[in-house]
Amino acid sequence: MESAVRAMGRVRWTICALLFFATTINYLDRQLFSLLIPFFENDLRLGPVDLALINSSFLLAYGFGMVLVGQMIDRIGVKKGFAWGFFLWNLAAAAHALVGAFTGFIGARFLLGVGESANFPASVRATADWFPRKERAYATGWFNSGSNIGAILAPLIAVLVAKHFGWRMAFLSLGSIGLIWLIFWRALYYQPREHPSITPAELEHIEGDQEATGDPISYRELFGMRPLYAIALGKFFSDAPWWFYLTWLPKFLIDQFKVDATWMSYAVAVVYLIADGGSVFGGWLSSRLIQRGKAVGPSRKIAMLTCACCALPVIIVGQLVGIPSVFGIPTIFVALALVSIAAGAHQGWSCNLFTLVSDTMPKRAIPATVGVITAFGAVGSALVQVIVGVWVQKTSSYTLPFFLAGTFYFAALACIHGVLPKVEPTQPQRKVPVASIWAGALGLLLLFAGTTYFLNRPAYGTMEDYLAKRPAEVKSSLAGSVGPNASVGWMRAKWIVWKLDSGKTKTELIKFDRDERPIVEAKGEKAKNYQGPTLEQVLATTTPPK
Repeated sequence: MESAVRAMGRVRWTICALLFFATTINYLDRQLFSLLIPFFENDLRLGPVDLALINSSFLLAYGFGMVLVGQMIDRIGVKKGFAWGFFLWNLAAAAHALVGAFTGFIGARFLLGVGESANFPASVRATADWFPRKERAYATGWFNSGSNIGAILAPLIAVLVAKHFGWRMAFLSLGSIGLIWLIFWRALYYQPREHPSITPAELEHIEGDQEATGDPISYRELFGMRPLYAIALGKFFSDAPWWFYLTWLPKFLIDQFKVDATWMSYAVAVVYLIADGGSVFGGWLSSRLIQRGKAVGPSRKIAMLTCACCALPVIIVGQLVGIPSVFGIPTIFVALALVSIAAGAHQGWSCNLFTLVSDTMPKRAIPATVGVITAFGAVGSALVQVIVGVWVQKTSSYTLPFFLAGTFYFAALACIHGVLPKVEPTQPQRKVPVASIWAGALGLLLLFAGTTYFLNRPAYGTMEDYLAKRPAEVKSSLAGSVGPNASVGWMRAKWIVWKLDSGKTKTELIKFDRDERPIVEAKGEKAKNYQGPTLEQVLATTTPPK
């Protein structure tokens, strides 16, 4: 048996190893920003809304890049297409080290998203070229496991480098070291028939059950198929929680539980290590139901409903802040356990959601379908990023974000079942006009832009505007008294004392963003990184209005 394997050759598994390392680097590079935020947010004067917009720039570039990059790879080939995408994202990752302001991060993250969008289309295409059908799922599982390895390694390595050499060196070194992979890719990747090391036996093994898939489906045909809309709407809602964990969990742990960066890095790594089991569970559950005779559609949806229920308890995580312990267990460990379960539930959900693609769409439509639903997921995730940023900036709380993270799966499942009550294979029946497709894409972008503008409108444009509007809001007939100065992180701040019509005294801490717009800090002196007088000192040194 061993001699037979040796005679056949293992070149295809070398290709799989290349794809595995590329995917590991992909996830490592995309996580660097959120992991290193504690090291630079004060120096570069970045608030929660700024961070949300930076995250959104990556998501939109990544999502819409997925739609276009597959066509590019089909046109110029996997070897060149993947090489250019890999080079661009590693260059963009390293370029983060040169950034000195908000706009620089927007540009770097956007380019990173465009480059990283090449990874999965190219890897799936390379796997289809190099593996027979009977080995393809196994090979895909192996290269895709690189995403889990990258997610676990990123916090451990990034924080360690940043602590010893600075955050810029972390971006530069970890972003550029991946370029070594390009040397191996250019030297080792060929199409099977062109590879100098492949044996005739291995080539015959690869091509033995290659199926004819026909011409790729057109987008006009694709958008005429009902399952696309069901799965796309499911992605629109259900991708957002995962991206919330990826981008905000490090900051949440440091801001709310006051842990240091090293402790945070271990905690994040453990969350993703535990979450890995979710994908296995989700796939096992639906397969088990099918084996017991249940139809494919109900089996997938029952598994997804189970995952949604497992994610639901995460809604209380934001409310645990400030509570020392739960049943004698330190609260931070309870919070991490709930987030780990929710992250694992997402992996199980995604496993079944992507399987719905192959359950309902023709084989030749799968690559384009994955690109389109990824774009929908990116827009939904970008919208939630803005909601999170605005909420955290205004309230210094994560209660709403975790509530959304725990409930969005039910909204996603309702959309899937409402649009696709019966899961069955479909074929193109009609063509949608190109103008309608472009209008839909433009509508998604306008939805993001409009929501961002609406949510990010400042309540007060200037301090004078605040002092003019606030009396009516707090029910005071008197002007506020300006108290002592303070700071919240890099934001300068000022105390204001109001005499309410009820006779009570109200104090407010006003912090100022990069554009000097006043924001009411809901937590007052308990806000993270607050420096200044205590509330008692404020009242003692400020004359209340009369």
